[in-house]
Amino acid sequence: MNRKNTRHSLSAFYALNIFILLSFLLIIPANAHAQAETLKVVATTTMIADVAQNVGGDLVDVVALIPADSDVHAYQPTPTDTALVAQADIVLVNGAGLESFLSGLMENAATKEPVVVSKGIEILAFGEHEHESETEDAHSEDEHVGVLGVDAECEGHEEEVHEEGVGDHEHGSCDPHVWTDPKNVMIWADNIAETFAAADPANAETYRANAAAYIEQLTALDTEVTDILSVIPDDRRILVTNHEFFGYFAHAYGFEVVGTVISGGSTLAEPDPQQLADLVTLVKSENVPAIFVEVSANDRLAEVIASETGIDVVTAIYSDSLSAADGPASTYLDYLRYNAQIIAEALS
Repeated sequence: MNRKNTRHSLSAFYALNIFILLSFLLIIPANAHAQAETLKVVATTTMIADVAQNVGGDLVDVVALIPADSDVHAYQPTPTDTALVAQADIVLVNGAGLESFLSGLMENAATKEPVVVSKGIEILAFGEHEHESETEDAHSEDEHVGVLGVDAECEGHEEEVHEEGVGDHEHGSCDPHVWTDPKNVMIWADNIAETFAAADPANAETYRANAAAYIEQLTALDTEVTDILSVIPDDRRILVTNHEFFGYFAHAYGFEVVGTVISGGSTLAEPDPQQLADLVTLVKSENVPAIFVEVSANDRLAEVIASETGIDVVTAIYSDSLSAADGPASTYLDYLRYNAQIIAEALS
């Protein structure tokens, strides 16, 4: 009888343990799956994508719509982009008019309101660096149109198509190229961290800690870039660029953008002969050392100016996108450092 009771107890014991084991095995996959899930993030530009990856780490899966080594202004959305935006948990945009040409894609495909990572940045007025204004301080406080998301009113990004079929993209009153100043990218990092924290509260502190660590790197980069540029004398801190994208960089590091080959912030517009003639005169009068052209842009017009003035054309600058992974500017930190080195070599 005792043996029967013993056998019965052992059977009950084994049955209980098997039940616990099975329950445990059923629970584990669910938890493992939950931990393995990441936030699906779509960023419009490679710069935003890189910062988002630094903030999110392994907790996010980030894809950039506009690929590396490309011209943002010439980009056309694809069906794949529509699918990516539709499936995304979060869509990150620069704002200030940069992505207005994607408005149809966002309206039709995005399941949530895109997050403007530049919210809180003090926006510069666009198109203020005109050739004829030689004596004007190109970086006075009057150039600021306000803080994005607070009091800055930025018009959209309109496109005109001429008879020849060439589209001229013109930004509104706001210069959207905020990322050329690393202090603005620090604001990006904080905004992205808060966006991720709201979407994934369990990991909120991780996102904020990652952002803080990345901001430390940006602070060190800012100091490094200042040191790199210190070799350039004050009288040579003048810039002529292919299109106007260096306004924030110039404002941050004590340069003046005295002219652009293509008026405005797009690479697609084509200046008339009088504009080119005016720029030739300006380059000569200001003793401009070089014209800086983006690697993703056509340098034909810049070469015309160079042939008339005898100055150099530097075609190694990155503007609106990072380089491919094997290039010299594959991360935002490398991007700004590399551009600073190219400018220092050309102007010092």
